[in-house]
Amino acid sequence: MAKVERSTTRVVGFTSGEVDFQLMRVLGACTSGGGSPGEILAARSRIEGDDPTNWPGAFGATADDLVAKAEAALAKGHTISARDHLLRASSYLRSAEYFCDPYSDEAQRLGLASADAFARAAPHLPFHVEPVEVPFEGATLPGYMVRPAQAAGANKTVICLTGFDGTAEELYFETAFDGVQRGYTLLLVQGPGQVSTMRRHPELTFRPDYEVPISAIVDFALSRNDVDPDRLALYGISFGGYFVTRAATREHRIKALIANAPIHDMKAYMMGFLGGSSGLPEGVKDVRVEDLDHVPDEYMPPATKLSFKAVCRRYGVNGFNEWLAALEAYKVADLSAIACPALALAGQGEGDETMRQLETFTASISGPVTKRIFKVDEGADMHCQMGNYPLSNAVIYDWLSETFER
Repeated sequence: MAKVERSTTRVVGFTSGEVDFQLMRVLGACTSGGGSPGEILAARSRIEGDDPTNWPGAFGATADDLVAKAEAALAKGHTISARDHLLRASSYLRSAEYFCDPYSDEAQRLGLASADAFARAAPHLPFHVEPVEVPFEGATLPGYMVRPAQAAGANKTVICLTGFDGTAEELYFETAFDGVQRGYTLLLVQGPGQVSTMRRHPELTFRPDYEVPISAIVDFALSRNDVDPDRLALYGISFGGYFVTRAATREHRIKALIANAPIHDMKAYMMGFLGGSSGLPEGVKDVRVEDLDHVPDEYMPPATKLSFKAVCRRYGVNGFNEWLAALEAYKVADLSAIACPALALAGQGEGDETMRQLETFTASISGPVTKRIFKVDEGADMHCQMGNYPLSNAVIYDWLSETFER
């Protein structure tokens, strides 16, 4: 007898917390046009177990199919359909890049393809999206200025920085899509060590004194006549929470600070990721980047190897102990120097160290501070609320509007 079924697609995650988080990360972008659940689950079905080796191919193939669909739509004058295909392709290509060897040509190819898909979609968005280059120490920091279509003159503006492995394009899906619809201008910039910057300037690695590049970004913002200097906010996501917290102790042109989450001690935060241990297998004194491919998977899973390669590349180090030594400088010495209004955010599922640093931040800054911890039953307990951007951004932009109206 013939059957009737709802679907052959099944919602199946991963047992690895890291790999499952990356699945939720790309699903989270669906609310802002960065994905379709059906496409994402179809790509997921082509990945076996928790080994992310097949991830770039699975999501890259989905993106390639969307780019082809976009080309066909453009040829027939269907610009909105083409735009939407390209936005999803950009998001999937970023996700594919994440699980590539960061030293490989394939990672570079996928990353540039993600940026290209976004650039092709941008002219068809109902906002102004302007690629920008921020001058910095003989190089430039890439990004986008996203402005409301109706904005005239100097407008309220948020400078947004992501963290360890985000991109300027991903920031559009994370926060700019929601912010620009509330009348904000968003300056999305990648600093030293961040993905988009290192595609063109591999020598510009992470640095502890992130107030230096952020001051250059503020200089750039305030050089424009479409930015209101009295309504200029700084927002940092993930590791960006450290970047903006450190910068806000020195950069007093910022009128409001959002730290998601506020990090003042990067080494303690990173050790929290490792469960408070040394992070090395028993009896192993160091791991060098050139040795990673020879470490058995039972001692270091493939996803961990890829993450540590990215650590070495972005911090400009060659091994685990060198990285630990470098992290000593990634601290904020005087939180009380932050005098502007601040919003401190974290998810309930982000662990004890995240909460400890958030509480230290809220107790130590001299300006008015608002704390918001997102809960499991809100579907927002994930790192940087990647499972519920609409709620997170409602909290951020509502707080910011109330702050600027005081």
